Amino acid sequence: MRKNLFIAFLLVSLPLLLRAIDYRAIEVDVTMHPAEYKALLDRFIAADTTLTTDEMSTVYYGFAFTPSYEPRDSFPEIHAAYDRQDFQEVARLIGPALELNPLSLDLSVIALAVYERGIGPTPGAKALNMAIRSDMIANTILQSGRGTFAQSPFYVISDSDRRRILNNVIGIGPVIGTDRVGDVEAIKFTFPGHSRQHILYFDNTLEENFLKNRK
Repeated sequence: MRKNLFIAFLLVSLPLLLRAIDYRAIEVDVTMHPAEYKALLDRFIAADTTLTTDEMSTVYYGFAFTPSYEPRDSFPEIHAAYDRQDFQEVARLIGPALELNPLSLDLSVIALAVYERGIGPTPGAKALNMAIRSDMIANTILQSGRGTFAQSPFYVISDSDRRRILNNVIGIGPVIGTDRVGDVEAIKFTFPGHSRQHILYFDNTLEENFLKNRK
């Protein structure tokens, strides 16, 4: 991940952004026009940088309204292989996992890290593809709101994406605590080497509602 690029984007853009995601409109669009959504998704998978901001918003948030959305799939075997630095095993598993969940920022970051190590067939092309896709997902989340107050949170479709935004994109230090403001989660943290506390707000209601409805 290009952490410095994203931090610069965050600092420059946050004062300018105030954008709520209209889940209802996206759900109607995706369910009424599945072929059009599939075409957008295919362009994203091909790392098509001509996708507009609105198109990427539809691709990312719209995935939660498709039959493929399954946030309970955490792919523990991939994380375990990555933690023990068995990158060959990660490379073997990551492709099929991304086919199941192509909008996972978590999986995209892991795949990028492995391909950048030259693991697997055509790692250079795959690393470029995953770098672009990771950037597109992260930018979509960062453009969904200001994140600095509860009325304009960052919107995510999984808690694993929230963690990747905090740890890999923004580069926070220790999480000091969490709280709820209605449907929004407040994350209190510091940056590495600094004692000043900061708070960012995230809306993860798509995953939370999905899990509630399947209990």
